[in-house]
Amino acid sequence: MILKKYCFFLILGSLFFSCVKDVDFNQIDDFDSKPKYIASLVFFKMPALSFLDNTNNEITGPIIDESELTIIEEEIIQENLEEIVFEFEITNPFNRNIHLNIQFLDDLNITTYIIPPLLIQANTPKFEHKEVITINSSPLFLSTKKIRVSLELSTVTGTPIDPNDLNEFVLKSAGTFTFKI
Repeated sequence: MILKKYCFFLILGSLFFSCVKDVDFNQIDDFDSKPKYIASLVFFKMPALSFLDNTNNEITGPIIDESELTIIEEEIIQENLEEIVFEFEITNPFNRNIHLNIQFLDDLNITTYIIPPLLIQANTPKFEHKEVITINSSPLFLSTKKIRVSLELSTVTGTPIDPNDLNEFVLKSAGTFTFKI
């Protein structure tokens, strides 16, 4: 009988004096229920020869590349997309500044959104840029079907591009798509 009372008080005492972590109900304020998806968008490498014509003279105008952007065409995305954050990482190993322009276009090549022109300084190992597009502020963006990237060598800086240079201009981009529920 004494043993039962002793065990009872021992168990009861351990319940009152055991370690308990306080519950933080304020964590709900940090909860974000909006789903986010990351997608790779544009990636390319351009060797030195890409900036030269057939006679190894520098191309004087812009070098343009277009890519389709079909992910936005989906109905569920059209109805629920709230924001896109585009992140660009660029490497310019050449002794020349490079002007970069990025446009988003619809089927008729009408501009739906323009990222402000970027100047990539000569010999830049890692240039980063982030562009946030809020659909409420830019609803025309939902009609985007393609991306046009335009590069142009600066004519006022650096030395001529060497055709034997093995370095590459690199552009990587991804988009983080945020949706409403």
